[in-house]
Amino acid sequence: MKEGQKGPSKLIALEKEPEILENDLEIFKKKALDLGASLAEIIPAEWIEIDERVRLKCSIPTCPYFDKSIHCPPHSPDVDLMRKTISRYHHAILYALEIRPTTDFSDHSKGGEASKKWANKCLEITGKLETLAFGSGYHLAMGFSQASCLKALCGQDRCLVLEGGKCPYPLKSRPSMESVGIDVYRLATKAGWDIYPVYRSVDPKAVPRALSMGIVLIN
Repeated sequence: MKEGQKGPSKLIALEKEPEILENDLEIFKKKALDLGASLAEIIPAEWIEIDERVRLKCSIPTCPYFDKSIHCPPHSPDVDLMRKTISRYHHAILYALEIRPTTDFSDHSKGGEASKKWANKCLEITGKLETLAFGSGYHLAMGFSQASCLKALCGQDRCLVLEGGKCPYPLKSRPSMESVGIDVYRLATKAGWDIYPVYRSVDPKAVPRALSMGIVLIN
């Protein structure tokens, strides 16, 4: 869809014909690329691994956003619910933004504005792709993105929803893949993408590639 163009509303069917499903998945993959993703793949949902250790790393050591957003642990969906949920899906669109320069992620001395920009873009792609899939008849399409939406979107000290208020970005905000226990490193590796750890004390020059990743599950 072009900017300003309205989305589809296609008939909901109990089952999609294989050729229709295959064509729709290709459309969603192309849409991710059209929206700005550097990489996109159609993957089987069974590739997605939910690991308690991933979610636990949000609190050990403590992430600055832990317990500060409705979409971050301990408030994000727990691993048992996510395992059950993932098992009900068959396909997913996995995509990534290749961060250029990589120092936008790896050089923490630059501050957080650059990484915030990339996280915001990833959330935008996730939301638009999920909406397209929903309108195309996949009513249970569900997307997850990268980084805390508290950081990327509203910049509050604490999520307004947790304070009894309303989210200013209800269709764009969502949990990160890691916050629900998805092992993003393993998933990227399964997709054939080179991925490297980025952490606070890493030598920025030692990171040859940085990715901001998102996923939309297709029922």
